[in-house]
Amino acid sequence: MVKDEQKWIRLFKKYKRNELEDRLRFQLADLENFIKARLGGASAYQAAGGYQNLYQLLKKMEAEEKIRAIKSSDFNQRQPRLKKRWSLVKKEPAGWSDKVILKLSRQLNLSYYLKRPAQQTGELKQQLFRLAEFLNNKSEREWTSREERSLELFADEKYLSRTAGKKLLSNLKLSLADLKAQQYNHLFVYWTKDPTQINNILIMENHSAFIGAKKALAAGIDIFAQNFDTVIYGQGKKIIRSFSFLEELLGLKAADENYSQRQQLLNGLNIYYAGDLDPEGLAIYVGLENKYPDFKIKLLAEYYQLLLEESERFYPCRKRQNKNQNVLAEVLIEFEAGGYNDLAAELQRAWENDLRLPQELVTLEVYKKNSDQF
Repeated sequence: MVKDEQKWIRLFKKYKRNELEDRLRFQLADLENFIKARLGGASAYQAAGGYQNLYQLLKKMEAEEKIRAIKSSDFNQRQPRLKKRWSLVKKEPAGWSDKVILKLSRQLNLSYYLKRPAQQTGELKQQLFRLAEFLNNKSEREWTSREERSLELFADEKYLSRTAGKKLLSNLKLSLADLKAQQYNHLFVYWTKDPTQINNILIMENHSAFIGAKKALAAGIDIFAQNFDTVIYGQGKKIIRSFSFLEELLGLKAADENYSQRQQLLNGLNIYYAGDLDPEGLAIYVGLENKYPDFKIKLLAEYYQLLLEESERFYPCRKRQNKNQNVLAEVLIEFEAGGYNDLAAELQRAWENDLRLPQELVTLEVYKKNSDQF
């Protein structure tokens, strides 16, 4: 029996907290020296029960499966003998309750996780409840891109394209099709209603946003009352290099020798850009605008306002983004000049706190919902 048991248990807990931190293994000698120091030296240690008490404490904790002796360790040379090296026993998580498992099982195949209680974490439980809710109502939902569905369900537009997301679906015996999501191959550079009548152009930074806008226009939704007839997939920064193809598409190359004809064609164009509300997305716009000043490209401020309205929160930047203060200043001026002062203030706050709004927030469903307001 351990003399002053609670006192010795507290000493062990202090050792674990102060000396081991996240480590499991410890040396018997280190534990004994720690307790001696805490008690005030060798004499005080002996007066409190000394090695005999330490032996009893470790044996009690071993019986309770809180610690275990390392089999390969040597014994010390004292009586009664103890192993020189020990390890804390890492407790397995309790797992999900029967009630939780029953609820999730109505929509999900949990066989993989039922065999692995250690993986039944609280974080995973929340993910599975979002999945189950979606599957319960998926008949009412539209098909969308993998990135848009990923953002909706996991607050990360890239999750389902990463190994972790693919493994989760595999574990649950689900496919992207089960989520009414599709991985779109980058087949289109642009889409237009009529190649002979290209006047109002929308450039989308991301592929899934391009697909969503294309579907909306094909369905007859006049996005933001701009009468867009063409959508260009910007493909991130690549649009700055590839934008010159528009000159060939519009016949501007042939008009190079006729300045007035060229200007007439340019004056008939309305070109807007929309991308992620973050430093890199906005830098693409500024870079594009600066490289092609003749085209008078503008930000589609209404789009960014809708991003803001559709999101309940800003998302953290997944990687460190290059912040060009000149980009911020130019965009703020443009927003404020258009009367979007609140949007400018939100952008300023997000910029300073490394937050962002991804394009995947605005889906085909969002366009349909807001079509009567455009």
